Amino acid sequence: LDVTRQVVSKKKNMTKLLLLLLLTVQIVSGFVAYSSGGSKFPAKAQINEISVSNGRRAVISQSTAEACVVDLDLATVKWGVCATESGSYRFNCVDVDFVIENELPFSLVKDPGLGIELTEVANNGQGVGVVIVSGTVDGSPAASSPLQPGDVIAKVNGRVVEAYTYDDLVDVLVSASSPVQFETKRLRKRFKVPVTVEYPDGKTAAFEFYEGENIRRALSGRGVPGNDKTFGPNCGGDGQCATCALDVISGSEYLSSAGPPETIVFKDTPTWRMGCQASIRDDLAQRSSFKDDKVTIRLFPNRKKN
Repeated sequence: LDVTRQVVSKKKNMTKLLLLLLLTVQIVSGFVAYSSGGSKFPAKAQINEISVSNGRRAVISQSTAEACVVDLDLATVKWGVCATESGSYRFNCVDVDFVIENELPFSLVKDPGLGIELTEVANNGQGVGVVIVSGTVDGSPAASSPLQPGDVIAKVNGRVVEAYTYDDLVDVLVSASSPVQFETKRLRKRFKVPVTVEYPDGKTAAFEFYEGENIRRALSGRGVPGNDKTFGPNCGGDGQCATCALDVISGSEYLSSAGPPETIVFKDTPTWRMGCQASIRDDLAQRSSFKDDKVTIRLFPNRKKN
């Protein structure tokens, strides 16, 4: 996504800046500008609304999509905010190609401040915002911390600070007792696995499934019928009817392990799986490429090939 931003500097309370080792603050002024037709989305969009223009979604939205990445420019437009049932707000991401990961907690000792550079990329004018880490000050406590550009701060000394505005977050950081305990979140590109689907008539179709994605739901979401109604009613994904049976021709190592009821029902056909029970493994982050690897499955193995 080609994204441009207008950034202006705003003076903040000097006491806060000194206490935080002269935090470098960049505030996105009122909007995020997209290259598509020069459209601009108000950063002050109302929570509980989804602002859409030219098919693109505003930074703050009600989206429940997962996602994200470490790149700072991408992070400024990928992070979003959603309302919870309790009425509080949490970070989310507005792009399904990314996933939010919780990083390991860490602590920083003020000396005299923290040295965290923050960027406020959205503010709805009603106390809800998106503030991301844009960097750290050389030689400061934060410089040797796990923080990376694009991260967001989720908790400070156990206090949830998700969706805080810049001013509110800085107030919490300034008043926090040292050592300051941090919990942060980071955006990562979701891995995709090439999947070839073979039909009983010999035709094939190629797809990409996300890590952790359930096979039956993945097929259904891409318009592929995942249940063979010829062999009885659909149990609804409970692993009881086996009408979603499929034969794993190759790439079984990229699927979750089979367990009951699959090992019982398919004891004589060990390469068969139930689509409702099988998923793409969710521990594939160590793999850098799937160019030479793929999963091949044949639907409805009970049927004879035409």
